[in-house]
Amino acid sequence: MELQEAHQKLYKYTSSRIPLKDADFELIKKYYHLRKVNKKDFFLKEGSRNFQQGFVVAGTLRVFYSDAKANEHVLYFAFEDWWVGDLSAFHFEDAATLNVQALEDSFILEISKEDLEFLFEQIPALERLFRIMAQRTLAVLQKRFLMTVSAHAEERYLELLQRHPRIEQLVAQHQIASYLGILPESLSRMKKKLLSTK
Repeated sequence: MELQEAHQKLYKYTSSRIPLKDADFELIKKYYHLRKVNKKDFFLKEGSRNFQQGFVVAGTLRVFYSDAKANEHVLYFAFEDWWVGDLSAFHFEDAATLNVQALEDSFILEISKEDLEFLFEQIPALERLFRIMAQRTLAVLQKRFLMTVSAHAEERYLELLQRHPRIEQLVAQHQIASYLGILPESLSRMKKKLLSTK
């Protein structure tokens, strides 16, 4: 992917959400750098301190953490037009607790905290965009938490398919099971049951 094409995708995303002058975007382009993350490689690893926040311009990634027993727990999958990183660690300048791994060759426009803060000062509308994004992320996480504690795995699976119809072509079954908080065998049984009731 060419840098110009990546910047164009970021412009489309940004300008559809906030008023943006051409001069503002010319400044933004100077601070967002294109990075290719090959399949299975990491955009971010747990424990990292000097890391970036990223806008996914192409590809699919999974965001997960590892518990004390080294079990991986998928928090979400990131697709084109999603933001990835460890928001808490990025904000508090702490070590990352999350991992971001590419499930296919992916391209990300990345920016450092220092550069992002500079852009916030220069382009106040950009800070508003990130506030809106943070609120949306909080709302999505709240909904996911409520689904996890109140909905059956089957409901969570169907809701995931409704939001991302192509997810099973992009993501391995054991990772979908991890996202749902169930064993891969349970997911297989559940899929067979759903197929038999159609």
